[in-house]
Amino acid sequence: MPMTGPRPEIPGMSDLDEGWRRASHRLVLMRHAQAQPAAFGDFAMDADLRRPLSAQGRRSARQRGRDLHGIGFVPDLALISPSLRTRETWAEMGSFFGDRAPDVQYVNALYETSAEHIRDVLWEVDEKYCNIIVLSHNPGIGNLVVELAGRAGSGSLPPALSLGFPPAAMACFFSAIPWNNNWNSEMKLYRAMCD
Repeated sequence: MPMTGPRPEIPGMSDLDEGWRRASHRLVLMRHAQAQPAAFGDFAMDADLRRPLSAQGRRSARQRGRDLHGIGFVPDLALISPSLRTRETWAEMGSFFGDRAPDVQYVNALYETSAEHIRDVLWEVDEKYCNIIVLSHNPGIGNLVVELAGRAGSGSLPPALSLGFPPAAMACFFSAIPWNNNWNSEMKLYRAMCD
């Protein structure tokens, strides 16, 4: 039988925790984990696309998966850059979502892009998707996090994130309205994480 009425309060839960738990829409923006450098002297785009994760990157990606499991994030949709390092980051994060696997889309427009282009990708997402993770690259993903966190008015980013968006950094937002028209004060920054 479905539960009706307000959900019970959980002792010790902050307003942000409660907002995240009750939100109808959740968005996680994440930068790929640390990658190995391209072969010396190889500056071709293809060489950059083929860069695998480092051992540290694999550990960080697994930790981000545990972090998402810990906050109960179960995505409906994963939008992932086609680079090897983003695909490996996603794989290393493991099945943090349990047995409710999301739709996974590899989106060329998320490779080495701007915050504006990432917003454009989100605006094209069908409204049936309420919980979305975007796995992309700097500077675009980091710039979008800073922009949205500033608009959210829910406090400042942790110092480690305000100085940049390092590999495996992640920011979690929630809202009551769909992402395809949501770039206003309805959005709240729940948590930001980095190594």
